[in-house]
Amino acid sequence: MNPETPGSGLVTAATPFEGDVVSASDRLLAFELCGTLFALPIADVAEVTELDQLASVPTVHRKVGGVVNHHGDAVPIVYGDALFETDRPLYPKNRPLLILAKDPDDPHRYGVPVDRIWGLIDGPPATSHGTGPVAERRPLEGRMVSVLDPASLLERAMEVIGGSVAPETIDSTHGGMT
Repeated sequence: MNPETPGSGLVTAATPFEGDVVSASDRLLAFELCGTLFALPIADVAEVTELDQLASVPTVHRKVGGVVNHHGDAVPIVYGDALFETDRPLYPKNRPLLILAKDPDDPHRYGVPVDRIWGLIDGPPATSHGTGPVAERRPLEGRMVSVLDPASLLERAMEVIGGSVAPETIDSTHGGMT
């Protein structure tokens, strides 16, 4: 692979000066989803794996996501098109799957299938000050990359899953499922 070709390997938004050290906290993982280029702080990506067998959750709409067996644990998966409100068919198997969490044992980890991994790019994370998970947009090799705020993305994932739960399955008098 040619590292100069977008999406083919390691790409950088800025070349560090000789002797500069780029810390992990200033690196982002770039990925493509529905034709849009996104990036997340690499520190918030516990693992990149493949989407394999996705199991349905009876109360969650199939177009929103499901669960996968990840090292013996059931990890919720939220489709990126549900997070970002785009239209696309269901994901086929063997797509890259981002497991998002500070560490692999984080009980709040979840997965997001993506179309492809671009690579690592230099740059600090960003914090969303709006209503969505996109904190800012930055130029990268003739394209714009949407830098995501991991906390806002988790909040959005929880909203999407909560919004897909069938109303008749929630017992409001007991605050639980029926």
